[in-house]
Amino acid sequence: MFNPFANLQNSGDDNKKMNASNSGGSKQQVVSISYEEIGLFPRSFNRVFDRFLKQLFFDVEKLVLQEYRFYRYLFLTTIKCVFLLICVPTLINIISRTYFVQPVVEYYWNTQQPEIFLNSYQQKEAFIEIQQFEEKIYFESLITAPHIETSLTAISAKNLGKSVSTDSQVIIFEERLKEKITELAIHYNEHSIEAITNFFADLISLLSLLFLFSKLEIQINITKSFLSEVFFGLDDSKKSLLILFLTDLLVGYHSPNIWEFFFQFVFHHYGLPESQTSIFLMVATLPVLLDVLFKYLIFRHLNRASPATVATYHAMIE
Repeated sequence: MFNPFANLQNSGDDNKKMNASNSGGSKQQVVSISYEEIGLFPRSFNRVFDRFLKQLFFDVEKLVLQEYRFYRYLFLTTIKCVFLLICVPTLINIISRTYFVQPVVEYYWNTQQPEIFLNSYQQKEAFIEIQQFEEKIYFESLITAPHIETSLTAISAKNLGKSVSTDSQVIIFEERLKEKITELAIHYNEHSIEAITNFFADLISLLSLLFLFSKLEIQINITKSFLSEVFFGLDDSKKSLLILFLTDLLVGYHSPNIWEFFFQFVFHHYGLPESQTSIFLMVATLPVLLDVLFKYLIFRHLNRASPATVATYHAMIE
């Protein structure tokens, strides 16, 4: 006989079972394991078999020609993209520096403000050079003085404390000192103008590079895929050797000398005060950050894409 309350009873029983299972699940942790579905044959065998069927039942010459055209397109696109990313910002830097930035900076620096030195570090360097030049002139006057013996061993401490300059020598000394001061003023004035020019010209080049990155997004993706294919097309030993060369060059034992030279060049290029403490701090910090980044990339991406390369790389390190 049909019972209209059977469904309600069944649903009540189901609810009781669900509540019981929920209470049991709250007491013990349920671990779920997901397995990757594996076919009868390896995936590499399937790819080889698929390529064999295409070569067997399709036009092989047409497939080879299409593949050749495709790789030629990738290669030409990569060359064009790299050429644009390197040459266009460089040309913009040279043109903007020569015809726009440098004339404006020279006019402003020489007419609108009275300063010669860009910062106190340049002023300190100029004072040191003037002091060294004065000591050099004084030493030359001691050697060439007429009443002092030619033998340097005959000069006593008493003679060194006396003035050995005549009136003509004083005039010559003052003229040479004025020439040196004028030379240093011109030098540091030009260096200040050059540092400001470098900053604005490099800023314009950076903006042009960012503009190219936004406009050449498709070409850049093609370039990345082509370079990745070329890299992963190498054998494991060559890939490991290339990675080892880059890591040792940037974060290896001899890398602090390279980074110190790089930071000194940057400080001089932009006219910044060269503090050895700040340079040593950057040299001690940046290679460590790059080392962590390289290890993360190797662990996250290369370990998944090419485990044999990672194993070969660790074997080379050890």
